[in-house]
Amino acid sequence: MKRIAAFVPNILGTSPGQRIRIETWAQHLQDFGWAVDFYPFEDHSLNEVFYTSGHTLKKASRLASCYMRQMRSILDKPSCDLILIYREASLIGPAILERLARRLQVPIIYDIDDPLFLPYHSPTNGWFSLLKFSRKTHTLFSISDHIVSINRIIGDYAAKYNPYVTVVPNFLDTQYFCPLEKPKQEPRIGWIGSLSTMPNLASIAQPISQLQRETGVPVRIIGVGQANLPGVNVEVKQWSAATEVADLQECTVGLVPLNDLNWNPWKFFLKTVQYMAVGLPVVARRMGSNCEIIEDGVNGFLVETEREWYDRLRLLTTDAELHLRMSKEARKTAVEKFSIQAQMPRVAEIFDQVMQRSNSAKLPMQHEV
Repeated sequence: MKRIAAFVPNILGTSPGQRIRIETWAQHLQDFGWAVDFYPFEDHSLNEVFYTSGHTLKKASRLASCYMRQMRSILDKPSCDLILIYREASLIGPAILERLARRLQVPIIYDIDDPLFLPYHSPTNGWFSLLKFSRKTHTLFSISDHIVSINRIIGDYAAKYNPYVTVVPNFLDTQYFCPLEKPKQEPRIGWIGSLSTMPNLASIAQPISQLQRETGVPVRIIGVGQANLPGVNVEVKQWSAATEVADLQECTVGLVPLNDLNWNPWKFFLKTVQYMAVGLPVVARRMGSNCEIIEDGVNGFLVETEREWYDRLRLLTTDAELHLRMSKEARKTAVEKFSIQAQMPRVAEIFDQVMQRSNSAKLPMQHEV
């Protein structure tokens, strides 16, 4: 069994992106002959204070402790055939630890699922932004043997620094995220998100409100403590891993509205895939990965204006035949392009190819006789 040393920023099971990518990959890579050993930068003592306001001295002390521990992990030369760095090996500082990992003389795969090269201001740790060194991402692009990007736009950006780039989108278990066996009868619009992403949904309150006044279509929100959507009657379902799929299955249309934020054009929106996997046609803003996932008018709609939001939602909530056709296409897209079965062989192939490339480079030069 070949071994991967995975340097990741967060403790396991706490970061959605990390959990969806390398933590999920690790569960299936064993079937392809790879075992994963995790080296998280964060520990529980840092995690318990880092994402809350205040505690500046505790945060600084625990960040320093985690940094030294991660450095020791690298200097101790973990037994591995390959290194994977997800986002960054350290939550703070320039690419010092990553450069140390480069000296271990094993191939490095860098997995990036967000535009980390853009400046970011933390809402709970404003001072932390000064320690992020967002441009160290460019160093990681350059020193890696291969880059795995979550979408095409980040992949194209990374290719300016490294020719070896493969796009691997987020994917999910489409046997678990699946439609109800019995088709739904009444339309229901659904949105899944957090309190921090609620402004995206609020941006389309007016067309939803108009549609609701005219048709009475219910609106379900999954994932926030309370919802403030002016003029719209909403049903709020608290997010839970145990009920997420069932709550989505009871909807008929999924929403992906987006505001004009610097990060959004670069983002991959997993909720789009989640909706499709359970058979929901998606109405989404024409932005980011939505343009790669949604085929306008086939498995969903791409929109911009309030009028377009209203028209497409009205179509999908009043035209049963259109809804059924697009529902089937949405499910087909999820299974064929964003399932474990479709993507895990590609992930394993990347690891195998990087190893083969590395081994070929180490072979002694052959001389003609």
